[in-house]
Amino acid sequence: MLEREIDVAYQAIYRKWRPAVFEDVVGQQHITKTLQNQLESGKISHAYLFCGTRGTGKTTVAKILARAINCQNPKGGSPCNECSVCRGISDGSILDVFEIDAASNNGVDNIREIIEDAKYVASEAKYRVYIIDEVHMLSQGAFNALLKTLEEPPEHTVFILATTEAHKVPQTILSRCQRFDFKRINTGDIVRRMREIAMGEGLSITDDAYSLLSQLADGSMRDGLTILERCVSETDGTLTYESVSKALGISGNAPLFAMADAVNSGNSGEIFEIIEQLMSDGRDLNNFIGNLIGHYRNLLICKVTDKTEKLIDREPKEIVKLKAQAERTSFEKLSGAISILSGARNEAKWAKEPRTIYELALIKLTRPELDASYDALLDRIKALEEKVKEGIKVQVQRAEKPPEQKSVKKAKQPSARLFVPFDVNSFTQDTPCVAAARGWDKISRQISKKYPFISSAVLGRRVTIDGEGIILIFEKDETMSKELAKTHRAEIEELIAQAIGSRIVAKTAFLEDIEDNIIDFWKIGEKKDTNSNTFKDLDERFPEIVEDIDSSEFISYEPQNDDFEQVEIEGEEDEEEFLEENERESEE
Repeated sequence: MLEREIDVAYQAIYRKWRPAVFEDVVGQQHITKTLQNQLESGKISHAYLFCGTRGTGKTTVAKILARAINCQNPKGGSPCNECSVCRGISDGSILDVFEIDAASNNGVDNIREIIEDAKYVASEAKYRVYIIDEVHMLSQGAFNALLKTLEEPPEHTVFILATTEAHKVPQTILSRCQRFDFKRINTGDIVRRMREIAMGEGLSITDDAYSLLSQLADGSMRDGLTILERCVSETDGTLTYESVSKALGISGNAPLFAMADAVNSGNSGEIFEIIEQLMSDGRDLNNFIGNLIGHYRNLLICKVTDKTEKLIDREPKEIVKLKAQAERTSFEKLSGAISILSGARNEAKWAKEPRTIYELALIKLTRPELDASYDALLDRIKALEEKVKEGIKVQVQRAEKPPEQKSVKKAKQPSARLFVPFDVNSFTQDTPCVAAARGWDKISRQISKKYPFISSAVLGRRVTIDGEGIILIFEKDETMSKELAKTHRAEIEELIAQAIGSRIVAKTAFLEDIEDNIIDFWKIGEKKDTNSNTFKDLDERFPEIVEDIDSSEFISYEPQNDDFEQVEIEGEEDEEEFLEENERESEE
C-alpha cells in the first residue's frame, strides 16, 4: 500500500491557469478586443483562422470564443462562465462544440463526418462550433472537401481554424476566413502573468529567476509555465536564478557575458576555462553556443541602434549590461563572431566531438590573423585604424607640450632611415633591390595571393629603391594601407626573398616624404655609347623604324663667301619645255 495517494485530479499549471475570459489573455489585446467588439455588435463571422507560434493563446482564445458565442449572459463580449451553456461547454457535457486535432484526423473521411454533422442545428447551444487545431496538417483532399462548406456554411455553424504554419494552408481556405495573427508574448507580459500565478500557488520567486524564466519561454506563455512547473517540482517552492539554472541544466547569462569579454580581450585561456566549467556542470554545449549567437545578436543591436528596448526582449537591467559590453566591442568583431559561430554550429552537427570545433571557433575570434574571412579582415583593419588614431593622438599631445618639456623625454628614433643614399653607378640590373623593383608587379600578385588581407597595400603600388632595399610609396590619404604594409613587413620581405633569391628590406613611405629621392631603377645598368650619332642610336634601339639611307643623295651646301648666289638646278629647262608642250596640246 502506498504511503501517499497520488492526486489523479492534478492539473498542469498551464491548464489550471488557462484564461477563461478575453481579459485574461496575455499579449494578444489586438485580437481579443476585435473579437469582443464583434460579439457585442452581433457581427459574428462564419469562419476564423488563428495563426501564430506555439503557446501564444490560439486554442485558448478559440475556446473562449466558442463559449462567448453561445453564452446566455455575456459580459462585454466575454462569456460569463456561470450559465449552464458555459459550464456545459467547459466540462464537455454539451456536444455542440467540437475540438478536432487535424494532426491525427487529417483525412477526407474525417472532414466528411464534420460536414455531415454540421447540417444539424445545435441541440443546446446557439451555434455548432468546430475548432480544428493544426489545420495545416489536413491533406489536400480534406481541404478540398472542407472548401465548399466554408464557402456556404449553415447559418448555425462557426468554424475556428488554428495553425502554426499558415503558409501551408491553401489560399482558397485563407480567403474564406477572418485571419488573426497571434504575436510572440514579450518577457514583460510573461513575468506579470507568472507573478499572478506564483501568488495564487504560494510560490516564492526572485526577480532574476523571473527574468530567466521569461527568457527561456521564448515568447510562449505555455512554454514558460511548463518550465516554471518543472522548476517548482525540483525545489521546495522557492525559486532563485541558481536553482532554475540547476534544475534545467542551463548556464544562464553570466557565462555568455564572460565568454564575450574573454573573446574581446583575446584571453584564450579563459575561453577554455569557461567551456570546461560548463561541461563539468553538465551543460549542453550546443545550447550554449546557440545562446551565445543570440547574445552577440543583442550586442550588435546595441551597437547600431538606440531602439534596443523595442528590439531586445530583455529586462532593463540586462539591457544596460548589454549596452556596456557592446561599447567595448567593435562592430566588425560582433559580425565576425556571429558568422564564425553559426558556421561552427552547422559543422558540429556532423562531428563526434563538437567541443573541439567550438573551441577552435572561439580561439579564431580572439586571434583574427588565424582567419582569412572577410569579417576577420575587417576586424583586423579596424584594430589597425584604432592604433593609427592612437598614434596620431600621441603625436598631437607631444606637439602641444611646452618647449621646456620636450627635452625631458626624447622621442624614440626609427631603427632605419627612410632613405639610405647609394651610388647608382655601383648598381646593376642584378642588384637585389633593382631586381625586386623591376619584378614588383609579379611579386605583388604573389603576395596578394598568399596574404589577401594586405592586397590593398601592395597591388598596383608604386615603388622605388634605396641603399637597403625597396620602398613602397603611398599617398597621404592611404594611411591605412601604409600601416597595413608596415605591420606585415616580414611577410612582404619573405616573398620578395623567395622571388629574387636574396633578402632585402621593404620600407613604406609617403610620396611627399620620398619624392626628392625617387630613383628610376629602369635606367640602372644601361650601357651608354658617347660616340654614336643620332641615326645609329635610333637604328640600334628601333631597327624596324629607321631605314638605312644613302648619304650621297644629300647635297651639302658650303658657302664660299658671304654673298648668296642662286644656283640653277639641273633639270629646270626640261621642266619649262614640258610645261610649254602641255599648254600647246591643250590649246589644240
